[in-house]
Amino acid sequence: MTYNATVKLCYINDTETSHNKYFPEIVDKQTITIEAPAHDLNVHQHFELFKSFLRAMDFAEYSIMDGACRLAFNDSNDEAQMKKMMEEYELQDKQAYDDDDCRAMEAEIRELKEKLARVLPKQYVEEYVDPDFPRDDGTSWNKPWNGLVPGSPEACEHGCKCPIFDNYEMPDDKKWVNGDCPLHGKVK
Repeated sequence: MTYNATVKLCYINDTETSHNKYFPEIVDKQTITIEAPAHDLNVHQHFELFKSFLRAMDFAEYSIMDGACRLAFNDSNDEAQMKKMMEEYELQDKQAYDDDDCRAMEAEIRELKEKLARVLPKQYVEEYVDPDFPRDDGTSWNKPWNGLVPGSPEACEHGCKCPIFDNYEMPDDKKWVNGDCPLHGKVK
């Protein structure tokens, strides 16, 4: 017995549109047909065929991928199978993390970006963190200030004019600096 089968995807637009100067590219009464032999196709090829069909119907690449993900990861699917798929494609389950985990990861990311800012050249810093963040070789965060934190008593003894009360509860690596300060401001 010979097995012959074909997959045929067909889109028929039977609408007649009135052409105007604003939408001259509209085509009315169009038919899109994609056909392939089904007896040789595996599941990946079937999905590629359907993806081509959706592209021909003018769906965006992102929308096609979004639809595939929603198909793969929805409540009606077996959870064990979804976890297996996530491991195979190295995906992370957002629901597995609680708010504390997310805050801890965000804090770690912020800390790593600040460390990068200290050692990277200035042109790369703007991609990662505020370019005004004090940078050095990583041995000391306040090296650019010569060890004198803006608004600190030691800095005030050396003529610092940076705000004291505004900087009181600020972390040492995030202080307000007065532009006219002879130690921390910009030299005119």
